[in-house]
Amino acid sequence: MIRIVHNTCRFLPILIIAVWVVSAITSCYDAGRNVKAALQSAGPNRAELEAVLEHYKNEPLKHKAAQFLIGNMKYHMSIPERPYMKYCMTLDSLYKTGEHRDSIKAQIQEISDSAAMVLAPVPDIRNISSAYLIWNIDYAFSQWDSLDYLKHLTFEQFCEYVLPYKCMENQPLTRWKEQWRGRYVGDLYHIRQISDFRYNARRAAEALNTFLADSIKMVSAGDLNCIPVLDLPTLIHSPLGGCDERSTVGLLNCRSNAIPVSIDFTPNWPDRQNGHSWNNVLATKRRNIDYEPFKSFPGGYHYSDNGLAKVFRKTYAPHPLLLKAYEEGYRIPESLLSFFMQDVTDEYGPTEDINILLSANTKAKYVYLCVFDNFQWVPVDIGVRRHHKARFSKVGKGCAYLIMAVGKNGPQPVSHPFILHTDGSVQTIIPDSRHKCRILLKRKFPAFSHIYSVNRFLKGGKIEAADNPEFRNSREIVTFPEWNLLAGEETVHDTTGYRYWRLMSSHSGSSDFAELYFYERESGCRIKGKLIVPDIPIRNPYYDTPEHIFDDDPLSYLAVQDTSRWIGFDFGKPVSMSEIAYIRRGDGNDICPGNKYELYCWSDNRWQLQGKATAEKVRLIFDNVPSNGLYYIKCTSSGQQNRIFLYENDEVIWY
Repeated sequence: MIRIVHNTCRFLPILIIAVWVVSAITSCYDAGRNVKAALQSAGPNRAELEAVLEHYKNEPLKHKAAQFLIGNMKYHMSIPERPYMKYCMTLDSLYKTGEHRDSIKAQIQEISDSAAMVLAPVPDIRNISSAYLIWNIDYAFSQWDSLDYLKHLTFEQFCEYVLPYKCMENQPLTRWKEQWRGRYVGDLYHIRQISDFRYNARRAAEALNTFLADSIKMVSAGDLNCIPVLDLPTLIHSPLGGCDERSTVGLLNCRSNAIPVSIDFTPNWPDRQNGHSWNNVLATKRRNIDYEPFKSFPGGYHYSDNGLAKVFRKTYAPHPLLLKAYEEGYRIPESLLSFFMQDVTDEYGPTEDINILLSANTKAKYVYLCVFDNFQWVPVDIGVRRHHKARFSKVGKGCAYLIMAVGKNGPQPVSHPFILHTDGSVQTIIPDSRHKCRILLKRKFPAFSHIYSVNRFLKGGKIEAADNPEFRNSREIVTFPEWNLLAGEETVHDTTGYRYWRLMSSHSGSSDFAELYFYERESGCRIKGKLIVPDIPIRNPYYDTPEHIFDDDPLSYLAVQDTSRWIGFDFGKPVSMSEIAYIRRGDGNDICPGNKYELYCWSDNRWQLQGKATAEKVRLIFDNVPSNGLYYIKCTSSGQQNRIFLYENDEVIWY
């Protein structure tokens, strides 16, 4: 599937362009043609824009800056200031009550819904005044002239990082640069005394980020769908927000102090669901620095091990190819509706320019490079078809892609899936139906770094058995490996029957388990015993609740430690086990006994079902599957993290 926007949305202003755009342009940076087209679109407000150009006729650089703003202005929208500030003040009062975030979610949504009618964005080009625009240009130039950490900017960089009268779409036309300057800066003015810091834009951004780090308490807003808060003082008080809101705080605060910071984003991760936003500072020294405000610091760790298919930087000037496609009447996928952006993928890692063969019957002019988001293919870049090929530049390596086109019948795949390997080679994935293979799976999703972050708790453990509930003279039956941080299974070689079994740590530290499974030798079936719990204090119910070990929930877990904290099982009679399996504390994506799974293979432009299975153990086997394909494992019982993979040399290679 591909997500396509068919209807107008209040808060995606690019879709309103068709209502008032009179003419199109072919180049975002052809100032003369841009300005002429903008003036023709300004309607009664044309005189205000012409007054700005006339005002700077004897100041060439400021005149050029005015041309940049006006020439790209007709694509921008702003919410009227007065009703918007009333909306923000209402939210701010609610935030300051101190009520728990869960209890005010419904109130926030109600406030937003009731304000929606009066907060419809209007085109800047038909409403901005010459006085406001002249003030903004003069103010921006005064900052460029006076601030040491802006000395390294070129004129083109100045136009994107300092000059714009807005840094977020729909932002009201206020004097926010003056209003917020110096308000949340921390040590910004102090560090100018240090020679290494005075001309250092990264240090300036760090000072602001550090100052607010302890006061920002945002957590995910979940299913809220509200009018965005773009008033900095209000947004700082918000208890709800994710990476978009944190990045907005970072951007508004830095830009109000003329620190050259942008919002960079990926429309979708190449190996999981959703996109991500963060800040990037145009550094004075060395490379540009990316960070997520209040979760990482400029120059600190920020997803440095994660692959990226495409990365864009939010800008004032629109993306030329997306704009051209829209103006020619083509529908734009929702994931690429942010027209105001620039491709900066090559700043984040190795990239390659690629030419991909398309389906012979494809006649679409524009095509889209897509990645898979756990459920569907999501466009992350636009390209142009030339004959039977599509060219995309700056494509992230090490990712799986598919090219799709949008026509009268909706989205259609127009290429085979392919892998752009880290060496720059392209591997086209075409399944071989004549040669079948067996696929063995132990997970439905790759194991990411957050599992390893608690690796010291995921090692070892052992099983003992006895003929008494006190485990006197117990025998050690199985020792779980120290190296395995995920799920596993161990064969039991002792054929003796025991009534009482227990799980213990094999060392003095904690050994954490989500689930434990016993398989009876005689029947081969999984069996459960009555829990035996030692009489010791509970430290924390989150990891000391005995029932977690048998609750069929891989996200809950039990911690056993040294010789005092263990969990026992009474099977009512002596039983001999053939196998003992376990799932470590983790992300819930190991194959879980009792859960139902489906395996698909991409063939003939769609996912084709290859088999259904209910897991009996911590592994799944699918037989008679077309070889050399792109596969998709999906759990239909629970969870949303399902993933695509290749299967080569009996090994799963996740993408």
